[in-house]
Amino acid sequence: MNIRIFRFQNINILAQALTNKIHELEFQSKKGIKYPFGNNEEFVVIGQMILEFYFSDYLIQRGYPTKDSSIKKPSDIVQLRQRLLNEKNLAEIALQYNLPNIVQIGNQIGLKRNPKILAETLKAIVAAQYYDSGFDLEHVREITQPIFKELLDKGQNIPIAELKQNAKSSFLEFINNFTDLKPKVSVEWKKDANSANVFKVQLELDSLLNITKTGINKRQTEQLVYHDALMQLKQKTTNQYNLPLKNEIQKNVSDQRSSEQSTIIYELERSILNDSQTFHFSEVYEFSNTDCQESLSDKVEQLLEKLAF
Repeated sequence: MNIRIFRFQNINILAQALTNKIHELEFQSKKGIKYPFGNNEEFVVIGQMILEFYFSDYLIQRGYPTKDSSIKKPSDIVQLRQRLLNEKNLAEIALQYNLPNIVQIGNQIGLKRNPKILAETLKAIVAAQYYDSGFDLEHVREITQPIFKELLDKGQNIPIAELKQNAKSSFLEFINNFTDLKPKVSVEWKKDANSANVFKVQLELDSLLNITKTGINKRQTEQLVYHDALMQLKQKTTNQYNLPLKNEIQKNVSDQRSSEQSTIIYELERSILNDSQTFHFSEVYEFSNTDCQESLSDKVEQLLEKLAF
């Protein structure tokens, strides 16, 4: 599964998304004070609605329904969504994000891998991303697409056509599969002689790509840039152009993971002290520094308790 990273600017939103109601009640019972972050019940409901919408969006953008597939009419999308967006499937995806390591559920440790708890936590995280990103619909679309691809790969033999309306997602998915190079995208805005908005979008990928386009619609101009970038990159791979592949920099990735294991907790602590910091995770590893053998779950719980006072 090609996991999109969840990034959080507001640590309070993350804390609420990770807190099951059991944890909130247990905290209040032990401490005698109100738990400041509440629980994730509302996020769970909102996350369900978001997943339902973007599941349909995912298929519609790929040309469904179509008479040439098993999804022939809109009602087929609804039925498929009901079959695949279930507790069991979402819990399995939550495991891939290692959510049992960070979900807060008081002393009920045995429930950390409960399918219902895991599915609800995943929904809550999705809803929290929606709020934390400032209701950025495109961002939510990007982080949920790997979830839907995983669901469809597991449950249905559906030929997923190349994304027709979102060249950006197709481009990012392509480079994520082939290389660890990161594209640099800049957008300039100005008004022309007629006071109309003009957007200049430039995309650079190391020395491989440098594409610039200008238009009056920012999204459409970006899509054209990403489309051309994807076509050029595919052409280069077809011509056996030597991209810096992932396996060529595996050692660097391994070194980065080792570093992340010893710094992720401190990044979270800095986020608590400074709202401008960003906490992000795709996979969560247990804290392995020899000076502190506590698990990430223990550390997160301590940090949440620290915030409560």
